[in-house]
Amino acid sequence: MYSINLEAISLDEFAEITSTKYLIPGRRILLDHLLSVMQHLKTQNIQHLASLKKLLGDKKTYTHMAEDLGVSVEYLTVLNREVNSYESKPIALSKLDIFTVSELEQLKSAGLRSTKHFYEQALTADDRRNLVSRSQLNADKILQALELADLLRINGVGPVFARVLQAMGIHNVAQFAQTAPETILERYIQFREANDPSLPNLSIKDVQYSQRFCGKLDNDIQW
Repeated sequence: MYSINLEAISLDEFAEITSTKYLIPGRRILLDHLLSVMQHLKTQNIQHLASLKKLLGDKKTYTHMAEDLGVSVEYLTVLNREVNSYESKPIALSKLDIFTVSELEQLKSAGLRSTKHFYEQALTADDRRNLVSRSQLNADKILQALELADLLRINGVGPVFARVLQAMGIHNVAQFAQTAPETILERYIQFREANDPSLPNLSIKDVQYSQRFCGKLDNDIQW
């Protein structure tokens, strides 16, 4: 499964994460009545993010739901965005900065446009050999893209950070999860100072935030 299983995140864990993580200004409204909202939802048999996502999927019910929960429609709209942010979003292969324009066209012809397609079609060694044959691309490039596709499933990891992790010697979700957060941070700081001082600052909390989701991701790839 490409994305995180939302059933693995309970409303209690979601509330704990939301109340302790950095929220952009537009999402800080969630801190208002967060615990009471989660408690009320649990009385309606909403126990995890999968069921909450389903509940929030019908925006026609927001007015009634807002009255029931004692919040605004805006609150529910922001809550829906936050819940959806937990799912790994497919990234266009062009953003990986690996393939040339002609190679991207070859991949497109083979049915691959995003990291999700790549992940799903390159899980085994046989899958990758078949993909090399279909796309006529270098096997090393296929493997490099697969590593990035795997890393990009981690909540909080974007294309730039994924490429930095790869350069740091962390090539997949399992390696990221098994590396001490202090080590990741130290390597990142060293990489930034040596290669690109314009990279954003990273804190130990940022690393720990991303690592907590790794255990909820499937490790389907046979490396």
